[in-house]
Amino acid sequence: MFLLLALTSVAQQRHELQWKNIETLEFDFPKEDYTSESIFFYHSLLKRTANEEPLGKASSFSFPEHAKPLDLYDYWEHKGKEQYDVLLTKVAYVLDKPIYFFSEERLADPGYISRTMPAAKINRIDSIYHISVGFGAPEIDYTLHFYSPEEFENQYPKLKNYFKKYDGLALPPNLIVVQHNYQYGKVMFQDTSKMSISISRYFQLNKEQTLAFNYTLNYIHNIPPSFIGGSDFLIQKIKKGIKALIDETQYVSRTTDMIE
Repeated sequence: MFLLLALTSVAQQRHELQWKNIETLEFDFPKEDYTSESIFFYHSLLKRTANEEPLGKASSFSFPEHAKPLDLYDYWEHKGKEQYDVLLTKVAYVLDKPIYFFSEERLADPGYISRTMPAAKINRIDSIYHISVGFGAPEIDYTLHFYSPEEFENQYPKLKNYFKKYDGLALPPNLIVVQHNYQYGKVMFQDTSKMSISISRYFQLNKEQTLAFNYTLNYIHNIPPSFIGGSDFLIQKIKKGIKALIDETQYVSRTTDMIE
């Protein structure tokens, strides 16, 4: 799960991870291509200004086809006069722990989450989590929902073919986690994001490793200003956060006994 715009310095670098930047949302790689040394990454940023081209692979990105299906809470239908920049990311990575290590109980535990984000403060009240990272990043509230593949397909039947098309795997997922990030705080008195929805799909890669696919849809109020790098700065900041979180999660996974 990725808290976009918030996780650029949450972890120490544990080992070198290689970026594999992918040009389309559809990943068509055999499972053997996924290793714990690589991060497969796709993104597309569609600016709200009508005469601007989307970043990423502009010609291949379709908001109705690729992004809107992930808007599980129908923000777009109820946005009124609000306008957003739309960022879609997809990440695939491997963790060196069997699939049953990543249980609902573990992934929902604030203690485990804090270990994967040691610089962040995590609080949970009932079903709502609150994360604070510090200066330069917004505070965020979020919820987590856990599904078996059957439960997810019953809840969101229209997404069955979406993931079948874009995962590019014959494997069925073992667990699906939906993270709804909302109540984004301001940074330097500026609104940041309206919301993001992150859908993580966990697969048994082999007896010792788990493959995770993460799709995140983000509606953004304000792109960073051009004098600090604009959208390029935004993407680099997000990639640093993704890498840091994967790096620390890998370290925690490798150093946690199965009985814990």
